[in-house]
Amino acid sequence: MRNFRKAALAGATAVAVAFGSTTMAVAEETNNDVELINETDQAEGTDTPSDNNEGKSKASTKIGAGLGAYDKDGATAADGEAIFGSDKTGFGEQPGWAKAFYALTVFSAVSAFIGLVVGPAYNFVVHGMPNL
Repeated sequence: MRNFRKAALAGATAVAVAFGSTTMAVAEETNNDVELINETDQAEGTDTPSDNNEGKSKASTKIGAGLGAYDKDGATAADGEAIFGSDKTGFGEQPGWAKAFYALTVFSAVSAFIGLVVGPAYNFVVHGMPNL
């Protein structure tokens, strides 16, 4: 009975850590009057306050540019069928960020397999059957 309590406590702790560390998304509050003014200014062709921030790049933009996700015209698209399809024709022509995420997906799948199958099998070989 003591081992069952330890296992239950370990499981409850794992669930608490997994769900307790999730963050809540907070929506940005905007002022409706400013939005209406911006919409009328854009219709008239005048500068908007967002034009002043055009030269400043954000962290996500820098990361995306480093992975080759952006070009001068906007975003660089990827073909999901060429990346995840059974026929890998056109895989070499995909952008770097898509290849990086594909590699991350493969690594995650292999890690999950090792954690789910190989780890318990190794524990069984080393320690034998558990005493219930």
